[in-house]
Amino acid sequence: MIKKSLLFFCILLFLIVPLKAYSKEDAINIITTLSGNQDIGMLGLIGGVFFDENKNRLYVTDSSNCRILSYDSEFNYLSALHPKGDLKNPTSILGAIDGRFLVVEPSKRNVVVIDVAQKSINSLDLAEVPDSDTFNPGRMAIDSDGNIYIIDRANNRILVFNSNLKFNKEVIRESKIIFNDIKVGKQGDIYTLSTLEGIARKYDRSGKKILEFGGRGKGRDEFSFPTSLAVDNKGLIYIVDQHKNKIFVFDRQGKFVFNFSRPGWIEGCLATPSYIFINNSDTIFVVDRDNSRVSIFK
Repeated sequence: MIKKSLLFFCILLFLIVPLKAYSKEDAINIITTLSGNQDIGMLGLIGGVFFDENKNRLYVTDSSNCRILSYDSEFNYLSALHPKGDLKNPTSILGAIDGRFLVVEPSKRNVVVIDVAQKSINSLDLAEVPDSDTFNPGRMAIDSDGNIYIIDRANNRILVFNSNLKFNKEVIRESKIIFNDIKVGKQGDIYTLSTLEGIARKYDRSGKKILEFGGRGKGRDEFSFPTSLAVDNKGLIYIVDQHKNKIFVFDRQGKFVFNFSRPGWIEGCLATPSYIFINNSDTIFVVDRDNSRVSIFK
């Protein structure tokens, strides 16, 4: 009887103890989670997150409810933006350096540009983009100069728009690679992820590939279904695996360092995570899809 009670206690302790991830460096801890409450109601399918360093605010696209939610630096809810008729299924979001928002609208196969100050909503100008008639936007990223990088899923390429949101160039085109996510590092290097291959790649500013790592499998440094990646200030590369419900961390050379999280519903656990974003303070935001929340780690 004593052995059974001890076993039960150990299992219970495993479930309720706050999650930590141990590595050669500091542990990664859960800070909080953002989910539905009395102010905002139920959260639906979360499309993306973006932390605006200028405004010190976090923005979340609630795709199911066609809205953009904003939170302050302490992650307290501020307001919701409901662009009537202009957003049907908002996914990836980022803020341009001039204060405008860019939101991917899959149903329109375009990127919506929202100017809150001017109370205007327009589509991103694609007039100068080659093969714009087949353009199908995926996720987006922004560099330190305000240039916008957008995945064109239909043409297996990465497009670059300048800080004025004017088309600049096609920096990467890989006919056999389907890009699922993109981030830009502090030095301007471009990081991409292919879910189908389970491969992460790093390119320089000119679009020359300089690193490739990963693969699908059961090894500790292999993926089952990677969906998103991000890079912190130390150059560590974080990759979300949706099926393993873990975040894998690799060094600058693509060598496995550690992973964190586990499947579950309690705070710190993940259920089918779909997106990751890291801000300048190395706070980690993870879209915890099946738990309908954003989990925030540090």
